[in-house]
Amino acid sequence: MSQEQLENSNNLQVEHFRILVIGNANAGKTTILEKVCHAQGREPVCLNNDSKLEPSASRGNHEIEHQFQYPTAHGFVFHDSCGFEAGGAVELQKVRNFIESRAKGAQLKDQLHAIWYCLPTSNDRGMTDKEMSLFERSTGNVPIIAIFTKMDALDQEARNQLMFNDDDLSREAIEKKVPDLAEEIFQKKYLKRLNEVKHKPRYVVYLRDMNKEGTNCDELIVRTSQALDRDTLKLFCLSILRINIESRIKQVINK
Repeated sequence: MSQEQLENSNNLQVEHFRILVIGNANAGKTTILEKVCHAQGREPVCLNNDSKLEPSASRGNHEIEHQFQYPTAHGFVFHDSCGFEAGGAVELQKVRNFIESRAKGAQLKDQLHAIWYCLPTSNDRGMTDKEMSLFERSTGNVPIIAIFTKMDALDQEARNQLMFNDDDLSREAIEKKVPDLAEEIFQKKYLKRLNEVKHKPRYVVYLRDMNKEGTNCDELIVRTSQALDRDTLKLFCLSILRINIESRIKQVINK
């Protein structure tokens, strides 16, 4: 995308970029959204039918039709699903129905533009059949971005394995071996399974250390833009990224 295209993106006839965020409890969804929206702990707000801001309802209810956004990023509108581990087939059908109904939207702003599927790597079981069920059917023109969260947890898993299997290794030797073993664990427990699904995600994004200051989700926005089929949406998505970067620069300057 050229600089001229990005500058013209402010005039695009797209009011919102609509994203469905899927993930089980503790998948890191809230942290990701706060980073993407540069929210710094500010609460999301729920949008009513008149598109007026109201105090945020409890997202624990996981009503997929409820739309919410952060005051710091009005360009994004989000919908939330609790994932398929807890809700199983019922939640999966809700997601599929939601995708189909949004595809029929007459206006671009009402359609679903992307799906962010958050898959934490901080559990012992790897990826389950329920978690993989989303990839059994096509989602049409709506791209899925698979987001592996808490990648730093694999470092600790690798560290524990090395300490358990070889008592003679020094701490320094263990730390040298951690990155390679963590990558091996990830390939076997997660990526291999994902590569076997019928309808693969458009892109895979890896996030680590999201709880630390200074980290961001810029790659997620870039990959989402690259996954889109319409240039209009690509430009709009990238324009939001540009605004976020400019905001971070101003904060650094003003410190």
